[in-house]
Amino acid sequence: MREWMQTSFAIAAAVLITSQTLAVTEPDKTICGVENVEDMVDLPESPWIIGSGMGDRFFQHGGLHLINKKLMTARRISVDMSGELIAQAPYDQCPGPVPATHFSAHGLSLTVNPDATHNLYVVNHGARESIEIFKVTTTDSEPAFKWIGCVLTPKTATSNSVAARPDGSLVLSATAAGDVPIPSFHELALRASAGRGENRGGLDVKAVAKQRGAVYVWTRARGWEKVPNSELLGDNGIELSRDGQWAFVNSWPGKSVTYMPLNTSSGKSREVKLDFNPDNIRWSQDGKLVVTGHVATIEQVMDCGFGDGADCAIDYRSAEIDPTTLHVSPLFDGKGTRQFGAATIGLKTGGMLWLGSFRSSCIAKVRLSDTTR
Repeated sequence: MREWMQTSFAIAAAVLITSQTLAVTEPDKTICGVENVEDMVDLPESPWIIGSGMGDRFFQHGGLHLINKKLMTARRISVDMSGELIAQAPYDQCPGPVPATHFSAHGLSLTVNPDATHNLYVVNHGARESIEIFKVTTTDSEPAFKWIGCVLTPKTATSNSVAARPDGSLVLSATAAGDVPIPSFHELALRASAGRGENRGGLDVKAVAKQRGAVYVWTRARGWEKVPNSELLGDNGIELSRDGQWAFVNSWPGKSVTYMPLNTSSGKSREVKLDFNPDNIRWSQDGKLVVTGHVATIEQVMDCGFGDGADCAIDYRSAEIDPTTLHVSPLFDGKGTRQFGAATIGLKTGGMLWLGSFRSSCIAKVRLSDTTR
């Protein structure tokens, strides 16, 4: 396993999680019939949540899901990614769509367009490493998805999450980053099928715990550029400040969220320490950030992710971060079961907390109390 960069970053202040704890409980409801909904975004002014689908243990052959908040239903959807589709600016440097049978969705981001449609940005690991972009139009029935382009991600980074800006530029978090090409998940899948790297895809627990990632910014004119001082232990979920100039970046092995400038002249980073391994982070309707992740060892989570799914009864936790004070408040402590565990995303909307997992055939719902809404 290659050695990853050990670049340090400045921290102006550390904010510790509140000592208040919640009882560990199971969700109010699970909705099954979906596969590995690792991330979710809320489609505004609609009953719909869009969920990713990471596919198999090497993140191949996944897709997208639609969740109806009112009917409490969820299902995988088909999207047109046929070869005759033409990429649109500013994503027209894309070589064309990946086949729908290979497309596999990881991190998500959603932006609104002037005509009230939305752009959905999807971290894809199926067949290639890329950000696939869809135009989403709300209709009287279900939302309509149209593929409009892609951006290939850096070959020297393992992409995880994406956050898009209204001007079309992208901010990417990578769990590993270096100076030489890193095998794609498609390559890892091929190695496994050939009998090589069968155990956890050839990944080593100690190496994963120490590897450093980074944050990258993409523009059509300049391509991908690494953000200075953005190297964390396993950069994971990402959200942007409302002005798009700062990023909230999760460090999964480091049990922290770092509030970092995307331009170093804007100020210094601040670290928020947590008592769990944070995976995804998402804005809620009330202006707080909801961060969700695992209460487990790195080895337990890797055995779940790269195994057959039998070891995924992993406890999980969601907490809220005030974006101004960076104060952390507990939101929900979940009991992992064979049906649903190892939650990676908590989406807070309408007094509900919707939970997805990178390794489960269900999503979950929690009705929040008045004090946590």
